[in-house]
Amino acid sequence: MDRLTWAVVGGVLALVLAGVAAATLSRERETPPDLNSPSGVVLAYAIAEQRGDPRTAWDLLATSAQARGDRDRFLARAADHNSQREYLTTEDERIDGEGASVVLVKTYPPSGGLFSNNSYSMRNTVRLIREGSAWRISVPPDDYLLISGKS
Repeated sequence: MDRLTWAVVGGVLALVLAGVAAATLSRERETPPDLNSPSGVVLAYAIAEQRGDPRTAWDLLATSAQARGDRDRFLARAADHNSQREYLTTEDERIDGEGASVVLVKTYPPSGGLFSNNSYSMRNTVRLIREGSAWRISVPPDDYLLISGKS
């Protein structure tokens, strides 16, 4: 190979490495969700599931939601919950006294198939209640994780 080819290959590799480094650094610097707001609690719950951290997700559930399910079964189901790398956002936060609702939006990347090059979004309304000074999820976006019975 001549020098120009080596220069182009080296430049491409340098750009790829710079992109990977930038993505890693930006992910590490993500601001954690604000647990003082209903939207922040919902986002923290969804991120915990996405990262395979069911204990954090369980801790964000209201006592009434935890009473509807079995902790060990929830942890096992949530750990097996195959979460794609969706982009998570919230919208339409509504606070009414000691209750709140937030819409969790999961936007999935394009599948890359021949006929599917568009992303799509799913919206779930999440309900919260205030327990002491903290917001906790009373109806999670994936309520089936709390259902008792055989797993």
